Amino acid sequence: MSTPTNGTPTDRDALERDIQRTRDNLAATADALAAKADVKGQAQARVEDLKATAQHKVEDVRNQANAKVHDVSASAPGSPTQQTGVLVGVVVVATALAIWLVVRKR
Repeated sequence: MSTPTNGTPTDRDALERDIQRTRDNLAATADALAAKADVKGQAQARVEDLKATAQHKVEDVRNQANAKVHDVSASAPGSPTQQTGVLVGVVVVATALAIWLVVRKR
């Protein structure tokens, strides 16, 4: 393959490859310019990005709120934890009262 001083190949196959490479570069440049000129498309993409970000933030806040509600409800009146403590207290008082009554009758 011979190449003149201006850098253009003279071999037919090399010329065809050079033409194809130029076409590919031109197509990529045209696509980039078309995307840049598509203001509506850019706006829609930005809206989708903001929407996804907002949905993630809402989900994070919802998860944090659920965690706080769970923490608060575990110690709230009427919760299973508190009910168990009250039940144990009632059993202890009833047992103590029964023992006191039995000892007192003797």
